[in-house]
Amino acid sequence: MKMKKLMIASFLALPIALSLASVGFAQREVTCKAYTVTIPTERRAPLYDEVNNCPLVKGKFSIQGTFANKTRAVYLHAWEAAFYLYKGKNYINGSSVDLSGFDVAGTTRRPQYRFTDKKLTYVISFQYSDADTIRLEVFRGKQRIINDLLQRKSKSTRPDF
Repeated sequence: MKMKKLMIASFLALPIALSLASVGFAQREVTCKAYTVTIPTERRAPLYDEVNNCPLVKGKFSIQGTFANKTRAVYLHAWEAAFYLYKGKNYINGSSVDLSGFDVAGTTRRPQYRFTDKKLTYVISFQYSDADTIRLEVFRGKQRIINDLLQRKSKSTRPDF
């Protein structure tokens, strides 16, 4: 009888033990932080390096390249430390935008790179688990006017549109 109770208790406790064990392996979600540091040199102009816990390139992962759907395309590239390029093209009306900047937000599970012009803010979100998909959101003030998923078109270091 004791053996039967022990088996039932073990069977009931197993899912709880497994779920608690898996928590230890989960990656902590941390707010993205990106900034520059000055590297002293003997030259006149100092060098700058980027410190970023949500980079576009991480090991074999890279979110750089061209992404598109039927209505628009986006090119994203890290030009140099703390200087990112965003190029967008609207296939429907032919308009385009070229922006640059260094505004990193989001979390380590869903980083965001933000580019702003006079009236609009373009937000690129991605996940390290999927290098072939990005989300493009465009805001006019606080109003979101575009919310599209874009698929990788190329990994080229030049816009593919």
